Amino acid sequence: MKELQDNLLLSLSMDPVLDSGNKEQAESAILQRCLDGLDIARASIWLYDVKRDAMHCQQICPKELSVNELPALTRQQFPQYFAALDKKRVINAKDARNDNATREFAESYLIPLDIWSMLDVPLRYQGEVIGIICCEQTGHYRDWSEEDAGFVGVLSDLYGRVMAAAERQRYQLQLEHANERLESLVNERTAHLQKTLDQLKQTQQHLIESEKMASLGNLVAGIAHEVNTPVGIGLTGISHCSYLLTALADSVHAGILGKVQLEQTLAELQHSTALVERNLHRAAELIRQFKQSAVDQSHYELHQFAIDDYIQAVLQTLLPFCRQHEVQLELDLNSGLVLHSYPGAIAQVLTNLVTNACIHAFEPPQAVERARIRVETQALSDGRLLLQLTDNGCGIPRDHLQRIFEPFFTTRRGRGGTGLGLSIVYNIVQKNLGGELTVASKPGIGTRFSLKLGSLSPES
Repeated sequence: MKELQDNLLLSLSMDPVLDSGNKEQAESAILQRCLDGLDIARASIWLYDVKRDAMHCQQICPKELSVNELPALTRQQFPQYFAALDKKRVINAKDARNDNATREFAESYLIPLDIWSMLDVPLRYQGEVIGIICCEQTGHYRDWSEEDAGFVGVLSDLYGRVMAAAERQRYQLQLEHANERLESLVNERTAHLQKTLDQLKQTQQHLIESEKMASLGNLVAGIAHEVNTPVGIGLTGISHCSYLLTALADSVHAGILGKVQLEQTLAELQHSTALVERNLHRAAELIRQFKQSAVDQSHYELHQFAIDDYIQAVLQTLLPFCRQHEVQLELDLNSGLVLHSYPGAIAQVLTNLVTNACIHAFEPPQAVERARIRVETQALSDGRLLLQLTDNGCGIPRDHLQRIFEPFFTTRRGRGGTGLGLSIVYNIVQKNLGGELTVASKPGIGTRFSLKLGSLSPES
């Protein structure tokens, strides 16, 4: 018998079904060896539930018996049996109908099925008892030997390979699903990134061809620097995702992937894809602002209009924004001029200057007790308009004053500032409106922007 059992164990240990991930087939192979090695007619595998208050039959031999016909064994119904499992490595019941550990099954199970002896051996996985292999002798008593218990014990140990393979297959499926989702996300983000880069190239080419900005060299350098940062972070994030996926695949193939590693890697992947998404949105926003800075005269239409009335109408739309920043608008519009110009361009200039002052001039801790922006107009002797916007905010340092119209110059890097606002204003005033824009400022006193605008002929 010992030689037979050893041969059965050897053949089972080399059976690829144990590592196939097919739990049902592997359990059948183990139970068939159990029947052959012990020369018995019935054997089954039972596993605990999560709370260890019940066990459910996973597989039973012979196959004529159905797992579904066997009810769960609960701790409440069979307290002595579960207590014995908690204390003993093996339940060796020669007289199962009278043994303290198994006699609870006598009336409902053992006697009706002509079972006289039971040998239950714990199944262990990762150091925990997860269930039992139940061996049953029918028709007569069976005095289970130490060799019998040892034989079933080795079968129990081999069951650990079955559990590991099943778990590995489950992780593999999870990994494949996660990989598919991540590949889709990476492809989507990569396409978005490529589209953003294409837009950048098109915008740069448009600027070069149209020569709308005198400082084109600085502008191109600025946008390249600004966009390269989020683009670089996005590419790094995608590369990190690829590295994590490769590491996961290696762990799966090596059979060493665990739940903790999988969860940690998935969390890192989620973080990296979120990082890619945020920086792509940032790059897209920079492209949008970059396009706006490349103003084209064809975007506006020439009209003849009363400038004072128009300025007042534009400023009315900005009152909610000013109130939100606790800034008061004061108007002194007395030019009486009628201009032939681009009202849309003038509206954009006013909007940018007022919002820029609200955000920068009264920023804590330099906030003043009564923040205000004064807008004045007057007619110059040459028939042009003088438009001045004066705030009583913190002022602009001398070293910053010389650079505030440069593209991408900002003191709010990392807080949402791009340095394009005043650059846009400067180019609209010069290129679209044919005017002049100057600035004067004293730290702690305030800042004044002065615009000189005239009427434009249709040819201009």
